[in-house]
Order: sequence, then structure tokens, then C-alpha cells
Amino acid sequence: MKETSNQFGYPDEEIITDLTDPDKADGGITLNACLIDFLLQMDEKLDQILTKLSKEEVDRGFLAKQGIGINISGSGMNVVVEEPVELGQIIQAHFVLSRIPLVFIDAFGEVLRVKSLDENGAVIYNLGIEFLDLKPNDCERIIACVFQRERKSIRERKSEE
Repeated sequence: MKETSNQFGYPDEEIITDLTDPDKADGGITLNACLIDFLLQMDEKLDQILTKLSKEEVDRGFLAKQGIGINISGSGMNVVVEEPVELGQIIQAHFVLSRIPLVFIDAFGEVLRVKSLDENGAVIYNLGIEFLDLKPNDCERIIACVFQRERKSIRERKSEE
């Protein structure tokens, strides 16, 4: 097989084959490792751009807080933040649900619970947030992602036994 380079400097290879090809063990899809690496690098660059844009929004007066997602469902999520948030406050959440496939979620939610916690001498806040305007498609993607992670966790526990 003769390899030539494409515009990105990667060898030209067959990226996607006929999906109906029964001879392919993986269902007929072949992804070039270089393409996957390129897409992951692009994802990192986009994350950096979004972080920079978020910082600019804060400079312009928008309130932006970063948190750590603890748990999520189709109706809401649990997040830990470093700064206090008022009960009943409406927040806008932007987050990456999954990296492969890449799934971004953007939704508004209401803070229904605020619990302060002392962690290693620092006060953090555990927030219970109910989604207000989650699109049905996004809700389905969240539920599918939760089930996928649960199945993976069950498989890992079974393999440890």
C-alpha cells in the first residue's frame, strides 16, 4: 500500500470503510490513529479557547464559577464549587458530558440545595441543581451516558472478582 501525506501531514489511509462490509470485525469502521490524535489535540485547543473566552466574560462582568461535577441525571446534577451560591439562584451550566463521542451540554438550572463542607481546612459548597430547560435530546444523551458509565463500572467490578 503506497502512503502519501494529506494536508495535515498524516498518511492517507482509508478512514471509513463501507459500513455494510460483513468481513470487518469492527462493523466496517476503521479510524486512523493519527486522525484520532489530531481530533484530541483539536479538542484540547478548543478547551483552551473556551477557557480564555470564559475569563473574558468574567472580566466583562459576567459571573462565572467553575465546579466539579459529582453526579448527574436527566433531571439535575450535583456540583461542588469553592464560592457560595444562593438557594434558588438560576445558573447556566456549560459542560462536556463525554469526550468520545464529544458531547457538550448547555442548560439552565435552579439551585435547590446548598451544603457547605469543610475539606482539609477549606470550605467548599455542594450544590443540588435541577435542570429547567434541558432539551429532550440532551436529556436522552445524559441518561445514555450515565447508563454507559454504570455498565463500564459493573464490568470492571466483575473483572476484579
